[in-house]
Amino acid sequence: MRFTLKHFNYFLILLFLGMPCVVNAEIHSPWEMEGVNERIKKIRMGPTKLHFVNTDGSRINQQLPVKINLEKHAFQFGVGMGQSWALYGEKNFEQYRNYMGEVFNLVALGFQWSWIEKKRGKVKKIEHIENNLKWAKAREINIKGMPLVWHNAIPRWMDASAEAEEIEPLISKRIHYLLNEYPEIKTWNLYNEAVGAEKKYVKDNPIANWLKSKGGPAAAQAWVSQIAHQTASNGIYVNNHYSHRDPEFKKMNHELLRLGAQFDAIGIQTHMHTKKSRLSQSELWKLLEDYKVFGKPIHLTEISVPSSPPFNSWRDFQPHVESLKNASSKKNRLKIARKSDKKLEVYQAEYLRDFYTLAFSHPKVETLIYWSGSDLYEWRGTAAGLLDVKHDPKPAYKVLRDLIKKKWHTNVNDFTDKRGSISFSGFYGEYSGKVKLNGIEQSFTFDHTLGMVAPHIIKLSY
Repeated sequence: MRFTLKHFNYFLILLFLGMPCVVNAEIHSPWEMEGVNERIKKIRMGPTKLHFVNTDGSRINQQLPVKINLEKHAFQFGVGMGQSWALYGEKNFEQYRNYMGEVFNLVALGFQWSWIEKKRGKVKKIEHIENNLKWAKAREINIKGMPLVWHNAIPRWMDASAEAEEIEPLISKRIHYLLNEYPEIKTWNLYNEAVGAEKKYVKDNPIANWLKSKGGPAAAQAWVSQIAHQTASNGIYVNNHYSHRDPEFKKMNHELLRLGAQFDAIGIQTHMHTKKSRLSQSELWKLLEDYKVFGKPIHLTEISVPSSPPFNSWRDFQPHVESLKNASSKKNRLKIARKSDKKLEVYQAEYLRDFYTLAFSHPKVETLIYWSGSDLYEWRGTAAGLLDVKHDPKPAYKVLRDLIKKKWHTNVNDFTDKRGSISFSGFYGEYSGKVKLNGIEQSFTFDHTLGMVAPHIIKLSY
């Protein structure tokens, strides 16, 4: 048969169809976002009024130039700094941390039992944790602790054959220690991923066995929450799980409500290291609507979107994860880690812009925590960081910075009316300002909170 141009073109078409379209598959199609901006304006912003008065409370009957700036969102935009175990002491660590502090008002720190009590009864302060705590407090960044209890990362001395009666006092002692030692930490994961303790792959685990002896995830979590609230009643305690699709997690939340258990928020992880784990616009919204029914604030506690070539599914991903676990050194972890791709960095940035915008527009979402600040020693060995391996910003970092610090920001530069009052609509949070009276500039602060009707009274001196 003669091979004609027609045959050649047909061959090219078949070849093209058979090739994996990696680049095209990773182009993010912008989400429709109908009603998003209106919802954000309705639930994240509100009107407020400032009255500038004399020290005796009398009105200042003159027009004043005033500057007002949102310093800290009421909404919690967080980043996980658990990877500091590997980053601390490395080159450009302060650069990494400064970039995190520039954007985020919450940092999540890991307090793994296996780290802080390697020998039974001998609790040790971990340098990178304490240093991050000091840094966060100095910058007035909120802190989240993780976790109070977890069947992973437990000390080696804990005997798998120990009876529940022996394990329970140890758990109680740990909870009391963490909450009393770190009163500045207001948010904690309770028993983290409690539903996972009953999965088949968790075997001969003393904490998981204790959970089962208590009557299952809900009963154990109710007990942990009770101990936590008795120890520090002003905390925000989160029932957190790794999969929103797990029917057992939904069942657990229903059971906690039936038991009358105290828990303050539902935490859901959204690690998207594989194509199958990625959430579309409709899937993310359905997730939030599904968990809205429990009447609790929703925290998206661990968000990951890599800019390295994705795995198709967990089955494809698992050998990579196992090899990372078996890496004998940080150097070997870097060899195994997948590298960032410039085109996929664009995908990561554009996807996160839509993900954050949609989540921010949902009335039950209270906290968004991006999990890995840097590609260097990212926990799954992918390029899911907001900074590259040298701790330089990727497009995703710039997108989140622009959203949080520019688009969702309030800055007022105006004059009061002739009676010394000014009104504006702004995002809820902590504000600072400057005003001039008789040529002298004075500073002031105030909190703009949801539901506050009365004006803020700002006293000025001559």
